[in-house]
Amino acid sequence: MSQPSTAVLDIEKIDVEDGLNPRTRFDEDGLAELEASIRQDGLVTALTVVPAKGDHYTVIAGERRLIAAKRAGLKEAPVVIRPAKGSRAATLVENLIREDLDPIDTAQGLADLAAAENLATHQQIADRIGKKSASWVSQHLRLLKLPEGVQGSIARGEVPVEAERDLRNVAEVSPRIAECICELAKRREVKGVDFVRRFDELLLATSEARFENPPTMIPTAGLLISQLISEPKKRRELGDRHRALHPYGPEEPAVRLSEAEIDAARAAGCLVEHTVDHGGWSSVTGFITDAELAADLAERAVEREERQAAKRKKEEEARAKAAGRGRAETPEEESEARKKAHRERQERQAEARSWNQELGSKMLQRRGGSSRKEHALARARALVFLFLRDNPKLAASGLRLTMDQLQDVEVKQLKTTGKAKEKVSYAAPEDCATYIEKRILEARSANEVLELGGDAVIAAWLADEEELPQSKRAYGSVYDPQAEKLLSADIKSVRPRRRRKSRK
Repeated sequence: MSQPSTAVLDIEKIDVEDGLNPRTRFDEDGLAELEASIRQDGLVTALTVVPAKGDHYTVIAGERRLIAAKRAGLKEAPVVIRPAKGSRAATLVENLIREDLDPIDTAQGLADLAAAENLATHQQIADRIGKKSASWVSQHLRLLKLPEGVQGSIARGEVPVEAERDLRNVAEVSPRIAECICELAKRREVKGVDFVRRFDELLLATSEARFENPPTMIPTAGLLISQLISEPKKRRELGDRHRALHPYGPEEPAVRLSEAEIDAARAAGCLVEHTVDHGGWSSVTGFITDAELAADLAERAVEREERQAAKRKKEEEARAKAAGRGRAETPEEESEARKKAHRERQERQAEARSWNQELGSKMLQRRGGSSRKEHALARARALVFLFLRDNPKLAASGLRLTMDQLQDVEVKQLKTTGKAKEKVSYAAPEDCATYIEKRILEARSANEVLELGGDAVIAAWLADEEELPQSKRAYGSVYDPQAEKLLSADIKSVRPRRRRKSRK
């Protein structure tokens, strides 16, 4: 095999072959900096080339340097000339070990290298380029299976490679939803590890945000009949049947699916779902992507509940009928039954008294530093949860007005004036409550839990709901003078300079 040689070539005789370089995108700012450096110091690092037709050569390593050198006006360039045989594989390997290729170019380069050298396994590819593991190769090659829009977001550094698994699971059902998640993350500037950590939040927020060509996302947690059934008569009939089953339910009928109906959506390939493990329990965010199937599942759910209600009614009637066949008791028997009930009640009271005394004794015994340290986080969570459950609109009345995570900002260019107009959509009260509860469960200390609860209270006191139209306001603030006095220093540290004219 002939050895590489060095030379200085006429720069106009060095060409670029399409598809040879794994890099498909060049940063213009970076090229400008490199051009300025070459103007000052010349081309310090030689290009790697192979012979081409006539007296021309093809660059196989250094395309970016070649572009910058031509822009800088260089007439000649130092080169290393390699044999043409195997040049494509050499180019791929040389570029893949560099750090400045974006993940998608890297993935395409890996695929091209495998094809060029007939490498059958990811381990063989890793061995060929060196310094990389088979799992690294696998992770990057999977990127090529993602939708084009998602690949673009990863290439631009807006979405981390580590999000590939979550995005792949979504894209297998709905490529458009995966693309919209990336678009929403860019709007809200959710990057890096936060993208992976908050993926369930992004998925939920995507269902409520506005997009061009929005995907179908029907939450499995509650299917609104009014939005599912388009035919008026059928919608009214199904709504009436649901209200008959739930006479004290909300005015807007919302069908809750059972596991059987969710399994049906999953089997049909129309269910996007994301599970978060909270340690000991897990939460699932799910959406049906087929409106017709969702309507059918809603009907199935109502029919299932009707069958269950009919079965319960039949069992109750049977029990009542069996009780009615018993003979009437004599006065002596009735007196004895009352005495027996009285004795049993006294026994239960004595047992309860003994239980409560023992409980008080054990609670007193276990007081101390070790107990506080062991149970502080759980106690703080429980107390804040109880407070929030008693005040379900608290988070909506303040946090959604102050936190970007609970807002969706859309900027439009006005055709008339050419100015940009910002439109802000706010999370629904129930989503705000879900958000703060999730943050509390993720907290690592009792102090962090109390801080979250305190922030919710202070935001509710200080946030100005004039930002919202009157019909959208939560009116969930809970005010207590003693609590305000206790939190006065905390409130003073965050209160804006503008004074509130009146309290909510």
